[in-house]
Amino acid sequence: MGPALEWVAAAYSGRPQVTMPYGLGDTTDLTDALAVLKLAGLAAVVETHDTIRLADGRRARFPSLTQRPRDEATVDAELLLLAPRTVTATQIALAEQTETVLLVDVDRRRVWVDGKQVLGVHERWKDAAPIYVTFAVARMLAVNGSTFEGLVRAGLTPGQVDDALARLGKRVHRTDIGWESRKIGGLIDFAIACYPGPGGVRTRWTSDRPLVEQAERLIGAGCRISGRAISDRPGYPAISRREMPYRLVAFTEHEVEMTALGFEPDTVGYSGTELIRPADPTIFLTAAAAGYTDRTDDVITANTLLRADMRNDDDAASLEEVRNRLQFLADTGYDLRHNLPS
Repeated sequence: MGPALEWVAAAYSGRPQVTMPYGLGDTTDLTDALAVLKLAGLAAVVETHDTIRLADGRRARFPSLTQRPRDEATVDAELLLLAPRTVTATQIALAEQTETVLLVDVDRRRVWVDGKQVLGVHERWKDAAPIYVTFAVARMLAVNGSTFEGLVRAGLTPGQVDDALARLGKRVHRTDIGWESRKIGGLIDFAIACYPGPGGVRTRWTSDRPLVEQAERLIGAGCRISGRAISDRPGYPAISRREMPYRLVAFTEHEVEMTALGFEPDTVGYSGTELIRPADPTIFLTAAAAGYTDRTDDVITANTLLRADMRNDDDAASLEEVRNRLQFLADTGYDLRHNLPS
């Protein structure tokens, strides 16, 4: 601090007798945000210290650390203005799902209002449903292939099957006996590693009961167990017998009354049961197609192992076992379908 500002240092010497909340007095610069709004045809002016008014008369309030003076009349605002330095995917989702949010991306000149983007390049992911269906078809074709009618009987519509086969492109081809992977076992690694994940909502629970009993209760409630926990399930040879993992992973289609099953919320986040209500609706469809009523299909099981947040040596070894078994079954299945000597 230069000599000309010595008086500032002197004023701050010692402990201040008056303290203010952090951020009180900060000024929010909306210059660039107003310029971008004008580009979107939403010319606006600053009306109060935390409110702007659009040309159509609507007001938008931005979250401000500066509190409104007590004697200032409250101004009703129809919109919540967000103009963060960095726009996140969550904020975009909020703006697209909430009509009362006005989101301004200054750096990339994008604006969302009334639940839709009105300025800038649209960089949205394609609808997730076709992607999930595509991976479901890949899982069902990965080992034994299937006819078009067989995929429809599994629970998909003809249009979904057509679209999925088109998206898989050169990874699959049509033979005299149906559709299958163009390369033997070629869909297995693709379906395991490239699957984007189930999406949806995850909650963690704990119980004083053994994990095996926890799994039984969840299966009884209609859940599908996934990951290494299924190694103890009868009739599943893919994962060698190893010590149970520290956490179960279970998928559910419906709301589950976890407390009624003897669970309570896990605040530690290290042990217990992970319950996933997936956005991907095909997880249960492909489990049923594989003949499983208590677990996910083998490819989803492998993906669960791959995505384990604290994957240990047992998880890694189990993942290799599942993958190797699927490759072996794909190779054997191809020979049987095409009458080749094994």
